[in-house]
Amino acid sequence: MFLSAWMIAAATVSGAAQTGRPQAPCAAAEKHQLDFWIGEWNVYDTAKRYLAGTSRIEPVMNGCAIKESFDAPKAPGGPYAGTSYSGFAQGEGKWHQMYVDVNGNVTWYTGGLRGHDMVLEAPGRSGALQRMTYRPLAKGAVEQIGVTSTDGGKKWLPAYDYTYRRK
Repeated sequence: MFLSAWMIAAATVSGAAQTGRPQAPCAAAEKHQLDFWIGEWNVYDTAKRYLAGTSRIEPVMNGCAIKESFDAPKAPGGPYAGTSYSGFAQGEGKWHQMYVDVNGNVTWYTGGLRGHDMVLEAPGRSGALQRMTYRPLAKGAVEQIGVTSTDGGKKWLPAYDYTYRRK
């Protein structure tokens, strides 16, 4: 039997009315796998232990996405800032993140949860690959690890390693 999108939507609304509770469009657990990153953070270079910047990660779009606002006014190359939007694409079963910075770079990451880590990959310059891992740590901290590959993902080289500590 074929159900049109209208019939599915009507059934969803009808089911919500019967239970007395509206169906939240982003209530699925998959859409909250990155919630451990939500907060106000001081961001440190993990190895060198200096304050690299600050970051605010907040739920947006009625909890359907997460927005990051990163600010590094004293970055080695001059003031730096970037913003990302992350969300789970239900139909694909994957996470996506679009990151845009003040230098005009735009990166589109795709990935998902691997164990407790959120792992996202994106194409980089000159055919390279970029991988970014968000790892929850003890005491509510989060580590963000960036690596790059120039051989199709056979070998990964470190790019950065940050530790987010709650303000």
